[in-house]
Amino acid sequence: NGAETLTVNPVDNGVYDAAGNEASTSQSNNTATLNDKLPATITGVSLASTNATIAVTFSEAVYNATGGSGALEAADFAFSISGGTASLSSATPTSISASGNVYTLGIGISGTPNGAETLTVNPVDNGVYDAAGNEASTSQSNNTANLIEKIPPTIASVALASDNATIAVTFSEAVFKTNGGSGGLEASDFTISVSGVLEASVSGISSSQNTIFTLGISLSGTPNGSETLTVNPDDNSIYDGAGNEASTSQSNNIATLNDK
Repeated sequence: NGAETLTVNPVDNGVYDAAGNEASTSQSNNTATLNDKLPATITGVSLASTNATIAVTFSEAVYNATGGSGALEAADFAFSISGGTASLSSATPTSISASGNVYTLGIGISGTPNGAETLTVNPVDNGVYDAAGNEASTSQSNNTANLIEKIPPTIASVALASDNATIAVTFSEAVFKTNGGSGGLEASDFTISVSGVLEASVSGISSSQNTIFTLGISLSGTPNGSETLTVNPDDNSIYDGAGNEASTSQSNNIATLNDK
């Protein structure tokens, strides 16, 4: 790695001059520093919570030329992705910025990650060198990260009680009050509306496993069976465990009131 000192000496009774004088086994002017032949490696990566960038840390200062000069460019790296539902819009980073040995690369993603995607970053061939001119391998370790899930929770179905007193709302995944994955939902986290002349409000809530929420319904009159009830999350109220907010406009969220 360039920190080694090589020392050479004559062995005992090994080297003589023409007059028969033996060379000492302890000499000066007999050391040399080995040349660094250890290429730079990726020691770690850190993915932004938005999946928009990834910070790549190298073991030493790196350049895009063999003479220890030239700033790295986005084209000196290549991305690949496996698993999940999202893909790359480009295998080349969309941007690059540097701070010491850390390079922050922009990521172009197509589709919405479900969290099962593994992103891999590698130097390209003839792309990254250390100050001694050693080329970084195009196959690294410590160079992968799982994309963060960005699919918001949705209402999978609703089930209205026969007496119109409650409606059970089932979500696609566990949901919470805060974007930190904690807190039970409250009645005020939902809005309901009724077509026609009736008015409705949420009068209470109970839950099962953070996925099914039974809402109490308070109606202003007596339904004749032609009215439709719509339930939606309120704004900034319902999140999944990854902090993705449920949309205030849903499907699978309408039920026809029973004729009373």
